[in-house]
Amino acid sequence: MAHAAHANPADIATGQSMPWWASQRSRQVGLISAALAIAGGLIWFFMFRPYVATDDARVAATLVRISSQGVAPGVITKLNVSEGDKVKAGDVLLELDHRMAQATFNKTKAKLDLATADLKRAEQLSAQHGLAPRELDRVRSELGVAQAEFDLASIALDHTYLKSPTDGIVVQKSTDLGNLLEPGQAALTVADIDHAWIAANIEETSVRKVKVGQPVTINVDEGGSLSGRVLEVREAAAAQFALIPSDNAAGNFTKLVQRIPVKISIDPGAAEKLKVGESVEVSIRVK
Repeated sequence: MAHAAHANPADIATGQSMPWWASQRSRQVGLISAALAIAGGLIWFFMFRPYVATDDARVAATLVRISSQGVAPGVITKLNVSEGDKVKAGDVLLELDHRMAQATFNKTKAKLDLATADLKRAEQLSAQHGLAPRELDRVRSELGVAQAEFDLASIALDHTYLKSPTDGIVVQKSTDLGNLLEPGQAALTVADIDHAWIAANIEETSVRKVKVGQPVTINVDEGGSLSGRVLEVREAAAAQFALIPSDNAAGNFTKLVQRIPVKISIDPGAAEKLKVGESVEVSIRVK
C-alpha cells in the first residue's frame, strides 16, 4: 500500500511501472557522468596529449678516468683529492714518485745547455772561416739530439703529475697513497657535471613526435624540477647496443616495444645540483 501511495497515478491506472532510465535519479547520474567524461576529455586533450613522457631516464655526464701515461709503474707519493671534491682543469690530483724522472730531466737539461753553447762557439768559428762546414753540421746535429732527449725527459717528468683535464667532481677514487700505479691503470674518475645531460629512452610508438629543440620538463627523483631541450634523437634502438643482443633465429619471437635513446640538455646552472646516474622523469612538449 505504501508503494502504491508514491507511484504515478497514470502508471497505476495502466498497471505499468516506470522504466529505470526514466527516473529522476537516473537522469541526474547520467548528466554527472557525461560532465565528468567531457571534463576528463578536455583535461587529456590540453594537458596530456601535447606531451611525451617517460621515467626511463637518468643523468649522464662525461666521465674522465685519470691514469698514468708513463711507460713504467710508479708509486703514489701524494694524493691531493678525495671523492666528492670539485676540481678545475689543470689541477694536480696526485703525484707519482718522480725522483728518477727528475734526475733524467736534469741530466738532459745539462746536456742541452752544453750543446747550445757548443753550437754558439762553432757558429762564431765558422763565421771566421775557422771551422769546416761539415763540423758545424755535426754540432748542430748534436744539439738536435740533445733537444729531443730533453723533450722526452720533460714529458716523462710531467707524467708523474696526474692532472685533471676538465672542470668537474671526483666521483671515484680507485687507489690510495703508497700504491703502485701501473701504466694505463685508472686512479681517479672525474665527472664533468657542469655539462651533464639527460639520457632518456622513449618508446618507438611515441618517438616520432619528438623533435630536436622541443622543451622538456625534468623531474628529479631526489627532488626538484629542471628544464631543458631535446638535443638529439638517435637513429637506432637502445637494444642494438646491448652486450647480449636478442637472437630470434630459433623462432621464439615476442614483439616488444623498442626504446629509442634521446639526449636532452639541461639549462645552464642547474646541472651542478645533480648526481651522475640518478633517475629522473622527463616530459617533452611535442606540440
